[in-house]
Amino acid sequence: MLGLSLAVLLAAVGIAAFPCWRHSAGWGYGPSTVAGGLLFLVAAFTIGDRAVPHSQSAMPDRAPSFRVHSVVAQMQSLN
Repeated sequence: MLGLSLAVLLAAVGIAAFPCWRHSAGWGYGPSTVAGGLLFLVAAFTIGDRAVPHSQSAMPDRAPSFRVHSVVAQMQSLN
């Protein structure tokens, strides 16, 4: 929800700073380019956050698998 509201705000700022308007004619393309770049970053982070389910993003709180126990047992038997 925060990403959407930030994207709408950055789109409005980018349109308002475009140099075809009288108030921003002297600014050039710099402010609208910065707003467009930030809008792209917000979109990329928002899409990237949805690519990984939240259940898989953190380390699971479960016991190690049987394979890890067998490897540890083999290493202890070598000593």
